[in-house]
Amino acid sequence: MILLAIETSVAAASLCLADAENILFSTTWQAERNHDAHLFPALQKAMDSLPPGASPDYILVGAGPGSYGGVRVALAAGVGIAAVTGAKLVAVESWAQLAEGNACVVADARRGGWTVRHPDGSIEVLTPEQLADLKSPLYSVEVPGVVASAQKDGLSPHAEGLVRTWLNMTPAQQAAAAAKPAEPIYVRPPHITKATRKPWEI
Repeated sequence: MILLAIETSVAAASLCLADAENILFSTTWQAERNHDAHLFPALQKAMDSLPPGASPDYILVGAGPGSYGGVRVALAAGVGIAAVTGAKLVAVESWAQLAEGNACVVADARRGGWTVRHPDGSIEVLTPEQLADLKSPLYSVEVPGVVASAQKDGLSPHAEGLVRTWLNMTPAQQAAAAAKPAEPIYVRPPHITKATRKPWEI
């Protein structure tokens, strides 16, 4: 089984090619808001690293929480590769690799909220007051100091972590994940503002 994993839900994006036992190729880059400029050269290097005549069996895309635009770029690339190679495209939760024991993973969700992944795997947006009331240890994907009560700071999902998450699933869990539509994880509806002028007046 050959796995191609793409993690672009964070600015420190990554990609790796692996089989069930070894990492065949791995790279990272600082994407910020320009994921596609770096993703396709990395994909070419990964495909060049395939054994002769081989192709990916699964394309694992980090579905977030995180950059919606980054996840969409990876999913679009995954759709194209899947169409050519016949690989199965699967969205894998990016934060599952960061989970540990009874800790919650947390990030700033903007607009006064905090995205929290609970130990049971559920994800929701909490108010600052609700975050303060949590009894579980907090692991933060933010830089140190943003979450004052965090026991670990600066955590970041990685493509190699997507591979580990997938390989740690049971065959039944893998089949269930592969059967779902590959899409980003939505923690809440998008924030949509109304135009102050009609389109033809702009």
